[in-house]
Amino acid sequence: MNFKHVLATGLITATLFGATNAHAQTADFTDVPSGHWSESSINYLADKKVISGYGNGSFGFGDNVTRGQVSAIISRYLKLENNGSKVKHFSDINGHMFENSIKAVAQAGIMTGDSTDKFRPDDTLTRYEMAVILQKAFHLAVKTNDLFYDVSNNHWAKDSVRSLYSNGITNGIGDYQYGGEMNVTREQFAKFMYNAIFVNPNFVPESIPEKDGDEYNYKEIQKILIDSGFFKEDSVYIYNKYGNNANFIYNIMYFSFSSEDESAYRMTIYSDDSVLNEPVKKILKTLLPTKSDYLYNIIKNPTASSRTLELDGRKVEIKRDSSISVSLGKLKS
Repeated sequence: MNFKHVLATGLITATLFGATNAHAQTADFTDVPSGHWSESSINYLADKKVISGYGNGSFGFGDNVTRGQVSAIISRYLKLENNGSKVKHFSDINGHMFENSIKAVAQAGIMTGDSTDKFRPDDTLTRYEMAVILQKAFHLAVKTNDLFYDVSNNHWAKDSVRSLYSNGITNGIGDYQYGGEMNVTREQFAKFMYNAIFVNPNFVPESIPEKDGDEYNYKEIQKILIDSGFFKEDSVYIYNKYGNNANFIYNIMYFSFSSEDESAYRMTIYSDDSVLNEPVKKILKTLLPTKSDYLYNIIKNPTASSRTLELDGRKVEIKRDSSISVSLGKLKS
């Protein structure tokens, strides 16, 4: 199922759970559109008294769901309770409304915090986090090696994402993308969880085709450039420190690509401004899966000389004078 990326701001302060005598029928929620793809999922979980609304007749349709709320949903459905056993100490849950639910799912090994001592109960759940939680909660098997194009083979959630896809719980967000960093809304989580509860054991996922090398890379890099604030002028993407209406003398990077040119990708950098670090890293990672850091370090080294290299199946030419120019050839078959 393709889910729309719903942008929401702020933390959800209202609880996902009302009192036990709160209305559980979806029909009582004034903000759930009749016939919406999530309606039956919300209805099922509400009937099970796993979820309820904000207590004012509203479900909170379109709101992001938090990690704390999800801990309560999962613990209620699986009937998990805080058994008092020792778990990782979370410094940010003492007195939190979902403290016992958080401890219960942590004791069950379903949810953990981050690399520090935080659980982040009020942070919005991401699609990557959701994949891990649902796989652990419902013991979802990985039945395919297929992987969405935007999930790397060394990503911490890759097998959990595979488990969701191979069991028909998600089809991603389109174009064989998973969108793991995107937020999960309340109705989306209800639908995902419903799908995980009622997995079809005979489901056979559609095979994800191999990436068409540079055709995929063009699209991915275009997204990186636009998301990083580059603007397009003719066939060139430009980064200007002061925006696309500023004087061209403040242009500090140019990027272009051509499907017909052997030098398929060209970037020219006029500044070592740190604002370019992340987009350059992302571009190189897209084109050079194992040698991107190596090339990035050459680019950032002011004493590195011009040279020609062969990296990850691409011819790479580096020219340095008052600027640094890098061209990367087509991926060799």
